[in-house]
Amino acid sequence: MDRFEKEKQRLEEEIKILEHRYSVYGTVRFIVFLVMAAGIIIGVYDSKTVWLVAGLAAAVGFVALVFLHGRVNENLEYARAKKLVCERYISRYSDDWKKFPEDGSEYLTDEDLVARDMDILGPNSLYQFVNVCGTEDGKRTLAATLKNPDFMPDEIVKRQAAVKELAGKQNFVVDFEALGVKAGMGKKKKYTSDVFVEYCNGDTHIPVIFNVLRFLLPVVTITLIVLAAASRISYAYPVISFFAVLLFAWGTSGVAGQAVMPMVSFGYVLEDYIRMFEMIAEEDFQADILKDIKQSISAESGALESVKKLKTICAAFNIRYNPVVHQLLCGLLMWDFHLGVMMDRWKNKNGEYVEGWIRAVSRLEELISLSVIDTTRAACYPEVTRHEKVSVKGMGLRHPLIEPSVVVANDADFQGGTTIITGSNMSGKTTFLRTLGVNLVLAYAGAPVCADTFKADYMKIFTSMRVTDDVSNGISTFYAEILRIKSMVEYRKCNKPMLCLIDEIFKGTNSADRIVGARRVISKLSAASSMTMVSTHDFELCDIENYDGSHAANYHFEEYYEGDQLKFDYRKKDGRCTTTNAMAILHMAGLD
Repeated sequence: MDRFEKEKQRLEEEIKILEHRYSVYGTVRFIVFLVMAAGIIIGVYDSKTVWLVAGLAAAVGFVALVFLHGRVNENLEYARAKKLVCERYISRYSDDWKKFPEDGSEYLTDEDLVARDMDILGPNSLYQFVNVCGTEDGKRTLAATLKNPDFMPDEIVKRQAAVKELAGKQNFVVDFEALGVKAGMGKKKKYTSDVFVEYCNGDTHIPVIFNVLRFLLPVVTITLIVLAAASRISYAYPVISFFAVLLFAWGTSGVAGQAVMPMVSFGYVLEDYIRMFEMIAEEDFQADILKDIKQSISAESGALESVKKLKTICAAFNIRYNPVVHQLLCGLLMWDFHLGVMMDRWKNKNGEYVEGWIRAVSRLEELISLSVIDTTRAACYPEVTRHEKVSVKGMGLRHPLIEPSVVVANDADFQGGTTIITGSNMSGKTTFLRTLGVNLVLAYAGAPVCADTFKADYMKIFTSMRVTDDVSNGISTFYAEILRIKSMVEYRKCNKPMLCLIDEIFKGTNSADRIVGARRVISKLSAASSMTMVSTHDFELCDIENYDGSHAANYHFEEYYEGDQLKFDYRKKDGRCTTTNAMAILHMAGLD
């Protein structure tokens, strides 16, 4: 954290200097403008050569100041963005990160039960903690990875190498994130590349006839203007021709629009992508994935040059924001059709590569986001394997979203079969289940995990934690949990590796039915390829190994007392729990 604190202080000083410089340039620019205006007006109307020369000299100075003023403003915005990036990293060492505005809720669907239960996306989530993406495509890529991290072991190793390298490139990472932050400043709407990518992958083209008409009609109009200027014909003819061409351009605007309009949506983020391309192209990478990303947008690939050409077309299109000039150009030159044909040609040459270019930036942003764990937490890079008989083993396992100064570490050593976790209220049972689940998600995504050492087999994760009712569909909390458990049992029939994290199993029904139902479900889920972890207050479930002969292990969390104060150490211990604390908690709440 010290590194980010020092960088923040340095940037604060830099921002003060730039703000002062910006103010000075603004004042001088205004004064020079007054001198320019006065010199030109007096020089022209009073025929004062000296004043005219001074005015013209001031005009040159004004143009230079406009450029310098813009450059200072650019540097100022970037310094502010970089300061915000440092502040975000500092926030991750406490709980202040929970104030970050983007938590990934928009990417959650009704089917994303695991992501909701384990705080993968949503308020106070893993996504909210790690996300550093500046582009909408990057955010979606990160959300998709965290929701369903399904990579083969060799690919995970490659991703780990990339994440580890990025974690060691803090200057590059902070600068790259600052570009994304700066890009979002002042933008009220989120822009994606979807429409543009769809256009580039499509088969739409401007008909050949319009390629002829875009020259023929302007030539007719300009010829009539020349003839009228030579007094050979009346000016009525070029005027009629102008409005006829303009009306034709309006009537067929959809033809040019099919090529031009997709560029508009992408144009808002085009400059941001160019800067990111340039930064990636200038960086030296060692990891294979990072080399592939760089190669896809390097100078050799032509990506940067092609996108800069697209920027030129986009700039020409922006003339439409001056409606008078735009209509004149459309009536005289069929302006939009020229741009449409230029886009057509650009698409023919580069269209098939655009999605890959966008994807390269998204992949890099995703990997940088995953490196946040390495940067802000004590972490290790796990070993992920795939076996039919599943296991998880970790030393010093910690929850990545709990502040480092207060988080409690626990070891994990579990095999396929059943694990029953008992314990007092508030003792840490559910948090432990989430700690294991979140770190497995990170491991499967190719990210570091919060542990001293960690080794795990790949398992599809199922959860039953934050179960709620659905009044509109007549589903009670208990039945909603039944549906969750049913999905686990159905997947178990496929005999594929799976992990079931079940918190307070069947808490929505009476204790007798709960115990009977829990025993049946656990028996159906128990297998070497299925790891089932159940937290419960029902001590009867601790004897489940004796009930059906299946493998089961027992662990517990418990409370202790300092005087009459109830305390928790949040340490996982072997065996079943032998204490209760409901009455003590009622006393704490003043309800005894």
